[in-house]
Amino acid sequence: MKKTLLGIILVGAILVIWAAKNYSNKQAEKVNFAPVQTEVPSYWTCPMHPQIHSEHAGECPICHMKLIQVKAKQSKPSETSRAQVEVSQDQLGLLGIQKEQVERMDLKILIPISGRLISNSNVAFQVYESDLKYIKPGLQFRGSSSLAEETDLSGRITSVDPIVDPTSRTVRVIGALLKAPKGLISETTFSGVVTVDLKNRVSIPESSVLHTGMSDFVYVFSDGNRLTAQPVKLGLKSEGFYEVLSGVEVGQFISSGPNFLIDSEAKIRGASEPAPGETKSSNPSCPPGQHWDIPMTMCMPGKASK
Repeated sequence: MKKTLLGIILVGAILVIWAAKNYSNKQAEKVNFAPVQTEVPSYWTCPMHPQIHSEHAGECPICHMKLIQVKAKQSKPSETSRAQVEVSQDQLGLLGIQKEQVERMDLKILIPISGRLISNSNVAFQVYESDLKYIKPGLQFRGSSSLAEETDLSGRITSVDPIVDPTSRTVRVIGALLKAPKGLISETTFSGVVTVDLKNRVSIPESSVLHTGMSDFVYVFSDGNRLTAQPVKLGLKSEGFYEVLSGVEVGQFISSGPNFLIDSEAKIRGASEPAPGETKSSNPSCPPGQHWDIPMTMCMPGKASK
């Protein structure tokens, strides 16, 4: 009798637990878990050092200029908006910015190489896979050996291996030395450069390029003195110039010089862009009695000149 009563109690307890769990699951299905809406905050930044972000007004810890307030955009951390910047010819002169026209040029590229002597007349060196398209028999190279660093060794490439090393992603290249001095020892190290002539390539000055780590870009002139950031894909670097694979066209004008001043202004304006429906302000906000001065890229006392 006791065993029967205990069994009935146990079965009843199991049924109660099952019913409670089933009810809880059904209630949970009715709940609508909407995403939490967070308001995009504003922050304070330095006109000269836009990487500075502060939650309150104050001074820049780098240059001690007064921070200005901007409204942050809700975007990915890796994205940075850059607005157009319009400046006068006088302002370009004050900033030290020059107009450079994109043109085609003949570039001379120096590709670094390293390898070893396999005799007193031949050199074997490695070339990265990414540079292989520029390497071919007949190109000149020059360098020095570890046992004859004061001696200039030069020659021409004779052959290029057809197989890429899967570990180092390099290709072996053989070159013949011209007028090699006596006393060279096989298997000693060799380092130098291969000279590559690039004919009729779209080129821009090195001083026009801004590197962000994620991409490279330049500022292009349009509608007079209006500057717009334009991403570019670069090729090899020559002395003072870059080969451009895409992004700009021959005949366009780009800025050259201290472009970080233009970039600082463009990023501040980009961060200050209003949301849809808001009134757009042409300049970042300044404290009462001051105005935004474009050449100085900072708030200055007095009213802006028309």
